Amino acid sequence: MARPVGKKGIIERSALELFVEKGVDGTSIRDIAERAGVTEGALYRHHKSKDDLVRALFFEHYHQFAQMIKTVRTTHDGPEELLPALVEEFFRFYDEDHYVFEFIMLVQHALLDEVRQDAANPVELVSRIIREAVRKRQLPKQDANLTTQLLIGLVIQPAIGARYGRVKRPLSRHVDFVAQACLEIVRLGK
Repeated sequence: MARPVGKKGIIERSALELFVEKGVDGTSIRDIAERAGVTEGALYRHHKSKDDLVRALFFEHYHQFAQMIKTVRTTHDGPEELLPALVEEFFRFYDEDHYVFEFIMLVQHALLDEVRQDAANPVELVSRIIREAVRKRQLPKQDANLTTQLLIGLVIQPAIGARYGRVKRPLSRHVDFVAQACLEIVRLGK
């Protein structure tokens, strides 16, 4: 008998929301099954364990962020145009579905060692953007990896602040200020 269409998606969305609301450790398989309206057995048909489910969700959405960067990069050129567009896209994404953004933030430290250093890695893509801009003399010489970490912090910290009520939502209201801060960082050079 064929599985009902969309059951896996319902399970994964339920898990994602619970992981953000209660934490990964505070969420049980039973919690996920109840929220999704399925049996625990149905959940295990799609994922071997809760850890397997966390990994699958992380890598799916982490690579989705990489795809977002690639897409924005095709329509914007140079750091002056590209960085504000990326900030806008990330904040728009947060405003539309903060669960995904917050989930990535919450579990990344446990899984980043498993991330490949390739074009499916958002951090590597940002670093490549900086290196390319330096090579083209659009930016002063700088440590692309350090600059990348600073830029990521400028984008992620407001999302963390929003999660904990310290930064007003929607994040899109802060795009101009954060984009300007990103541009100031890359203009500094080293």
